Order: sequence, then structure tokens, then C-alpha cells
Amino acid sequence: MKELLYRIQFHDDQQAFKAFYQQQMYPLYQFALAFLKQHQPAEEAVNDVFVKLWQRRHTLHEIDNIKVYLYVAVKHTALNQLRAVTPFMEMDLDNIQGPPVRPGAGAEQLLLTHELQDAIAAAIRQLPPKCRMIFKLIREDGLSYKEVAGILNISPKTVDAQLTIAMKKMSASLQPFLQHTTV
Repeated sequence: MKELLYRIQFHDDQQAFKAFYQQQMYPLYQFALAFLKQHQPAEEAVNDVFVKLWQRRHTLHEIDNIKVYLYVAVKHTALNQLRAVTPFMEMDLDNIQGPPVRPGAGAEQLLLTHELQDAIAAAIRQLPPKCRMIFKLIREDGLSYKEVAGILNISPKTVDAQLTIAMKKMSASLQPFLQHTTV
């Protein structure tokens, strides 16, 4: 990632920017979708952030953590879009789908994989919105507690507490499914 950012900043390398965009776009899109609930506005929010990033590419060295910067920028862009459209909209991550099933797997494995994905998705949907977002940022997007705290403007201890709640609730939700599939 550092090499791409270097090439973008100092060589105006559009291919490096395209590669960086492709690396970062999907998790940022899912994050924007949590706020905006619609695909096109979420995609526009992410694209707006990347356009501004390209326009300010010569100042990339001033950004300490590019991932946190991008998430915060997407959050602000999405919230600004919401303010322009409606006074308040509750976050919803129900539209986000899990990874596709691996082609070539056996029928039984496909069924079990599909059932497990459905059970996990259902358990995630049952989480409270803030808890759900923190879970997704840490477990799916691979961000640290400190990064998530910075993005959501909360303390790392709050992130830890919310993730603990998420894990307990998901474990309880998945327990019957896990017992059924291991017997």
C-alpha cells in the first residue's frame, strides 16, 4: 500500500491510484451502505472521497493512517448526503451479503456452507446497529480497535465492550446451529 501511495503522490500514477481504489473500494462501499441503505448513493459517497483524494494526492504524506482517513471521509460524506435528503436515517447493514460460496465444492459442503452463512448473517443482523458496525469494521474489514474508535469517534474501550457484546450475542445465536452441524 505504501508503494502505491508513493507512486500516486510523487508520480501522479493513475494505474497505482486505480489499484489502490480497487483494494479499498469494497469495504468502504459496505461502510457507506450501512449509513445510506442504497447502492448508488453509497457508491457515489465512496467515489466522491476518492476524487477528493486524487485532487489532494500531493498531500498524502500528511495523512498518518490512510485507512482511518478514508473511513472517516466516507462517514462524513455519507452523513452529509443523509442530511441533504432526510433529517435522520437509522444505520442498516442488512443489505450486505457474505462472500460467495467456493465453486466446485460438493453438494453437502455447499449446503452446510450456505446454511452457516445464513446463520451468521442472521446473527449479525440481530446485533444492535452500533455493535453490528463495530463488529464488521473489526472482523470483516480488519481494522484495529484504535482505528475503529477514531472512525466512530468513541473510545477504544467502548469498541472493546461493543465487540464483546457482539461476540456473546452471536455465539448464543449460533449455538443451536453449531450443535446441529457437529452431531
